[in-house]
Parts: sequence; structure tokens; C-alpha cells
Amino acid sequence: MTKKLPLKLALSAALLCSSNLAYAACSISGYEFTPTGTKDSRGLDYQTGAAPADANSGSFDVVVYNIDGFPKCIGGNSNTDFKNLLSELDNANYNIVLMQEMFSKTKHGYLRDESRLSIDSYPYRSKNWRGGMTSYGDGLIRLSDFPFNMANRDDDDYTLATHELEEFDSCHGDLTDSNPDCLTEKGFTVAVHEITENFSVHIYNTHMDAGRDDDDVKARRKQFEQLADFINNYSSHATVILGGDFNNKWSDYPHADEQLEIWQTFLATTGMTLGCQDMISGSDKAISNCDGHFSSSTDQLGYINRQHNPYSLTLAEYGELTNFTGLSDHEPLRARFTWVKN
Repeated sequence: MTKKLPLKLALSAALLCSSNLAYAACSISGYEFTPTGTKDSRGLDYQTGAAPADANSGSFDVVVYNIDGFPKCIGGNSNTDFKNLLSELDNANYNIVLMQEMFSKTKHGYLRDESRLSIDSYPYRSKNWRGGMTSYGDGLIRLSDFPFNMANRDDDDYTLATHELEEFDSCHGDLTDSNPDCLTEKGFTVAVHEITENFSVHIYNTHMDAGRDDDDVKARRKQFEQLADFINNYSSHATVILGGDFNNKWSDYPHADEQLEIWQTFLATTGMTLGCQDMISGSDKAISNCDGHFSSSTDQLGYINRQHNPYSLTLAEYGELTNFTGLSDHEPLRARFTWVKN
């Protein structure tokens, strides 16, 4: 009996026989269709008791950065640009960095190189899921000054005692589309970052379905719903920060009105505030009044303060960084939070 090729592998083979030979060959060589699984990012191991001492107030920053980590031959940044990107991150020494599109084994190797990205700058680092035989992985990486337990990548322990990944149940796009989202394990990760020994924040990192088709919008709506359900079920007691590439612009974009409604529903369901809402000068803080620079961006960051939590966050600064221009097809988004013990 002849064995059938898996669908995704069959699509790859079909592309090799098509006019897209160069694209497909690059895709296969660049993504290394092998069961590479999970790879650590080096840095320090998590240890109980490593968090900073308790305090009454403090501050930290969070950077959201789609690093354009595809192989260059299919649209990613060059290895040189990526090395320069890491150098800028190392010099800047932000407190927390949430990355999307770490889809290249080579680029992840540069990130693992502690002579490029020092332990002093980013001691705690999540593992990288590089995918399986016919998938690209989730592309999600986090770097942190604050301890979080990264012992597992995804153990389905919904106490969130360790780093957790949830793959989205819905997607749209394969190798026949311009955005082959279904060949990735796009989803979201969450880890409990220990800001002090008594103050922890549930920090989420996500990358949602790309594309402008009706089916892409439907997939994103379901992804927002899945993310909201998870936050409400497993982070209902916690201070929350969410960052990522949502691919869900609500101005200057096809389906803008529908995507605005998706955001509004998500924010109402979770009680979250987007960073751009805090930048609105008037009294009406609806996201429809966010500056067009924010509403036309795929990259966003939001947060939730809980009424009965003894700690609260205030967004002090918010905007794009300018020292990374040209190193990725996205500019990094930075939020600076202050916090107080109530």
C-alpha cells in the first residue's frame, strides 16, 4: 500500500514542481523541515527566591517586537540586520522583550550566543519551539530581567506554574496563500514574571493570523475569543500585560470596522486597556479615538489592573522606538510602566 504524504509536505513538494521553485527551495532549506522541536535560549535557569526584594513602588518597561525572523530569501531581514538588532537590544537592556517571528534556526542561534545578547542584559529567556517535520514553529520568544519559570514550553499546567503555550484552534492560509499561517503553530504564550518577591504579573505574548481575506478576519476573531477565554479563566486574579502582533488594524485597512468591533469585544470581555487609550488627550478613551499611528499598526500592548490586587500599574510612556529603524519590517513598541503597592 502506498503511503500518502502529509498534506503540508505534499504542498511543499507541489511548489517545488511549480514556477515558485526558488521560493519553495528557500522555504524548505531555510525552515529546515526536520523535527527540531524545542531549543533553549540559554541565559539563567529559573530559581525560586531569585526575584527582587519587596518594595512599595517601582517601574519597568516592556518591548513588543516582530523581529522579521524569516530567512532573508523569503522576505525576512538579513543575518547582518538581525545581528545589529540584537546588538541594539543588548545595549538598551530593556526589562522585558516580547518577540514574534523567530522562525529561523540560524537567527535563534545568534540570540542564544551570549556574546551577542549578554546574560547581564537578559538573564531569563524562553525556549524556542522550532516546529516539526512540516511546520515552522510558533515564533514566540521572550527575554526578561525578571525571573519566570521556563522549565517547560507547554505542559498544559493551567496553574501557570511554568511557561505555557496555547496554539490557536483556528487559522487560515497554507503554502498556496500569501500568508501560510496554518503551517505555523501561531498562538500565545504566558508566563508569570516575578517583578518582586511578592508582586507577579501574567505576561502574554501573541502573534495572530495575517492576511486581509474574509477568512483571515474570521480566524482572527476566533483567536481573540480563545485568548480572552484563557485570560478570563486562568488570569482572572492577576495583573496582566498582553503584547504582540495582532494583525488587526482598525483604521486605514480592509475590514477596519469589523476589526474595530473585534477589538472592542475583546477589551470589554477581558477588562483590558490598550496602551493607545492612555495616550488619548480627551475624556473619551474609546479605542476609536486612538491616534491613527496606533490604530493603523498591527503591534499593540494592553494591560489589566485587578480591583482587589494589592499592586497596580500605570502606563507612564508608550510609543515606537526609533533606534531600530530598518532592522525589521516592524518598529518595536515600548511601554514603560510604574507600579505601586496599594
